[in-house]
Amino acid sequence: MKCSLIIPAFNEAGRIGRVLDIALASQLFAEIVVVDDGSRDGTAKEAEREGVQAVIHEQNRGKARAMETGLANTEHPVVAFIDADLLAFTVEHLKLMVEPVVSGAQRATLAVFRGGRTATSLAQRIAPMISGQRCLRRELLDDFDGWHTRFGIETAINDHLRRLGIAQYLVVWEGAGQVMKEEKRGFWAGVLARIRMFWEIFVTWTRSKLRLGRG
Repeated sequence: MKCSLIIPAFNEAGRIGRVLDIALASQLFAEIVVVDDGSRDGTAKEAEREGVQAVIHEQNRGKARAMETGLANTEHPVVAFIDADLLAFTVEHLKLMVEPVVSGAQRATLAVFRGGRTATSLAQRIAPMISGQRCLRRELLDDFDGWHTRFGIETAINDHLRRLGIAQYLVVWEGAGQVMKEEKRGFWAGVLARIRMFWEIFVTWTRSKLRLGRG
């Protein structure tokens, strides 16, 4: 089975290029699409310089909508998502995540950080299922209705797969991490962005629990 890679990105110029270098070097993907979610810094142009298709949102619509757009602009039966700000990740990391699904051994995988940056590794030990690095069969998202959840998207997909009875196979990306919001935007703007992200995750998690209770 062939795999499509989708990378949602917002103001990731200077970072997305090295992420694409690894993705291209892996030769795992039949197509790679970057969804520029209203960036103001040349993210799309950097992707295009790498020879990758860039789909542009004129206004920022949130991570979930960027992922939805990426899905609509790809076609292969396996789809992978990764963040645009990864650090110290490798071709081997991608193989660990993608190959089990492409081979048919697993229907969905989720990658978590270990042993890299303290902040990102600690966050994933606290909430290991909140990861932007995943691979799954496209068909599993056919009836997914959580594209409105912005940063709650990972929680929403996890809940959707759980309701389908799909166990996600966890893989460890040893040594990998990502750039913190405070580093990208400055301390206070980064803190506010992080609070908003946690709020969106909490709202999505609460709604998923209420839906589970009704079921």
